[in-house]
Amino acid sequence: MKTISHLFIALSVVCTNVVAEVKDYQVIRLIAMKSECQREDLNRFNRDKKSVTFQAKCSNVSHYPDGVKVHCSDRGDERSCKIMTAAKEFNHLKLLQSN
Repeated sequence: MKTISHLFIALSVVCTNVVAEVKDYQVIRLIAMKSECQREDLNRFNRDKKSVTFQAKCSNVSHYPDGVKVHCSDRGDERSCKIMTAAKEFNHLKLLQSN
């Protein structure tokens, strides 16, 4: 009986140390659904205990030549993640086209 109670105590200690965290695949899914970036690489930058920032390198540099930056204000909730990089448009290229 003592072993079972010790096991439950050990499990409760382990479970209290678990922290929810935004996973890479969740950010990859957000980038795929909300941008034209074809992700090549993804890096995580932990700024503080509450938020996390991701930088994705895109293989198609037409809209995101410097990649895509995603900021999650709540590191435990993927719904707080927002794409911070706006897609670039090169309007001067349209001037080169003949009508």
